[in-house]
Amino acid sequence: MSEWIDFGPPKRRGAGLQGVALLLLGAAIGLMLTIASQSPPGLLAVGLLVVSLLLSLALPLLFYRLYALLQAGYSIGRGGLKLRWGLRQVTLPHGRIVDVALDSELEAKPRLPRWRWPGSVVGVVEDPELGKVEYLAARSDGLVLVGTQEQVFVLSPEAPAEFLAAYRREAERGSLRDLKSSSVQPSFVLAEADVRRLLLGGLGLAVGLLILVAVLAPGRESVALGFDALGDPLGSVPGAQLFLLPGLNLALFVGGFLVGLILYREAGLGWLARVVWGGSIAAGVLFLGAILFIL
Repeated sequence: MSEWIDFGPPKRRGAGLQGVALLLLGAAIGLMLTIASQSPPGLLAVGLLVVSLLLSLALPLLFYRLYALLQAGYSIGRGGLKLRWGLRQVTLPHGRIVDVALDSELEAKPRLPRWRWPGSVVGVVEDPELGKVEYLAARSDGLVLVGTQEQVFVLSPEAPAEFLAAYRREAERGSLRDLKSSSVQPSFVLAEADVRRLLLGGLGLAVGLLILVAVLAPGRESVALGFDALGDPLGSVPGAQLFLLPGLNLALFVGGFLVGLILYREAGLGWLARVVWGGSIAAGVLFLGAILFIL
């Protein structure tokens, strides 16, 4: 039975920063949707809706980077290394590894990714000296570089010196069974046609509902958004409040997309991820029916 020594990147600072960013962004989007729903039909309501839509596109990125940090880890065994960063997974047998070194041992540090912040120093860059460099790190210093013939991986274990010592110790022990090399990219989710159709269908409905309401709502001074217990229409509200329906649908799509990603990577739960993504389409159809009924 293979024994693995697990190391992790520093997570507290990055997780706190990204969690606060998610809360602030979500609050800003919610505030804009609320103001748009309470404003009279016109340019202000449409502008707030468009801005909230653009901001909402950043939610999946922030959520995934937070999730990736919390799930990140580096494992050292007699057969090689296993690297995990969210949906990115790499297995490197010792035979593929050319060298492992601390960044402090280099004369010049490799080029850093452009889009980075504490807890998320990730991405692929081309370095003039090292060639292709892939960062799976939570900080910009205290790094460990793992070199292969094809590229260099940059890691940020909390204890870099201990990580390096453990690697050298396990590599010297050797293994009777070779570790199988593998590399899994996050984009594998979109590799299947049925998944692409589900995601594009849900996104198309979400954006289409926003455009539909943006076009039709300004022409309605008031609408009734529901019925009371006796089945009579509720009191009229400004037509701009129709933006609440596509706004809720967009929030459901983003939430379903993120939950589905988490489920998809778990063995045997791909079908459940498809159910969640399919539910986004069903919700969009129901919201579309509600909007058409109200109008």
